[in-house]
Amino acid sequence: MSFDQVARHVGEAPPLLHAGAASTADILAQSGFATRADFGQHFLRSADTARRLLECAELTAAAQVLEVGAGLGTLSAAVAASGCRIWAVEKDVRLGGILQDRLRPFGRRARITIGDVRGIDLDRGLDEGSVLVSILPFDWELSAALAFHVFTATRKVSRGVVVVPRRTLEDRITAKVDDGLHWEEIDGISRGEFWPKAPGTLRVAAIRRRG
Repeated sequence: MSFDQVARHVGEAPPLLHAGAASTADILAQSGFATRADFGQHFLRSADTARRLLECAELTAAAQVLEVGAGLGTLSAAVAASGCRIWAVEKDVRLGGILQDRLRPFGRRARITIGDVRGIDLDRGLDEGSVLVSILPFDWELSAALAFHVFTATRKVSRGVVVVPRRTLEDRITAKVDDGLHWEEIDGISRGEFWPKAPGTLRVAAIRRRG
């Protein structure tokens, strides 16, 4: 699905599609698009919130960012606009066209892969010192599993800043089995920043390797 296809669903003129991230999510909602509950799928509505997440990530110039669950490309576009390189991974094939339209202006700074991150060779696509910056699925077990996978599948990801359900963070902090990762809460984020509205309290967490 592309921006133009979404617009035709709701009878809007294409220029409205470039009004901002909130318009993208709202137009998709009006189109009757059905989100995938099994993906823990909720889309960020605000470009300002995406930029705030980047401030939390404290990225260096030209850093490479891995985003798991790129969705509508709101965070992806903010990363690329900041001058960093983004590898946007999205499992939902329906969103491929929207991501391509959203990230095309950034040229080679933006790479898109449609597929499950657990089936992708991350070592081949990342530089040393890459950073995971993602809004992970709002299913607490799935978000924890995906974060763990990224850090065990490649040593090239040095740290991460992720949005997760509060239960994910609490579970990781109190876990009795050491998975080699240190989780720390660094911020919060409103449930209303997403469409559909997030089902529970959200936290912004920093992840780093222990030792």
